[in-house]
Amino acid sequence: MEIELGPLVEKDRYALLTQTIIPRPIAWALTDNSLDGEPSWNLAPFSFFNGISSDPAMVMFSIGSWDVSGKVKDTLANIRNKNAFTIGIASKDLVQQVQQTATELPAGVSEVTEYGISVTSWDWPTPLIDGCGVNFACTLAKEVRIEESSQILVFAKIEKIWVTDAAVTRDEKNRIVIDPEVIDPLLRLGAGKYGKLGGVIPTPKG
Repeated sequence: MEIELGPLVEKDRYALLTQTIIPRPIAWALTDNSLDGEPSWNLAPFSFFNGISSDPAMVMFSIGSWDVSGKVKDTLANIRNKNAFTIGIASKDLVQQVQQTATELPAGVSEVTEYGISVTSWDWPTPLIDGCGVNFACTLAKEVRIEESSQILVFAKIEKIWVTDAAVTRDEKNRIVIDPEVIDPLLRLGAGKYGKLGGVIPTPKG
């Protein structure tokens, strides 16, 4: 089946892309939502997400707008206000919480509190997301609005990475090796579907 994208409205193109660019990692972005000095954390998933550079270490994720003209999602507003944030790589066991945090809550309401998601302070302004085998400490590097679109690309510089000890070993050259099966990442498939990591295939030799 050959599908021309030109005649399709945006929501239909989105549905096709999210079902064909598979599987996709999920950026579970935790940002500072605090008001009047009271700690509050916004947490939201974004599945147009990937690494784009190692020098500097950077990732990119795409944030759409709400249907209300001029309104931006809390994640983007928070990053613009306080540019340090955390991106967690959620395990498959967190699928319900990831889906819950995809829904809109009133401004200032914390998904972390609302859905009972555990976080832990570390040497970074925003906490680790417990249950994520990987957490990235990020700062906003740049944002780019896509022409003729409400989508905004957020380019984030990774300042440091936290990885669960259970996933970390070293090879014969003392290089860090991370076991993806221990990380057990939740994968986005689109159309209300998630996936999990299957078997790991070693790189073929020769």
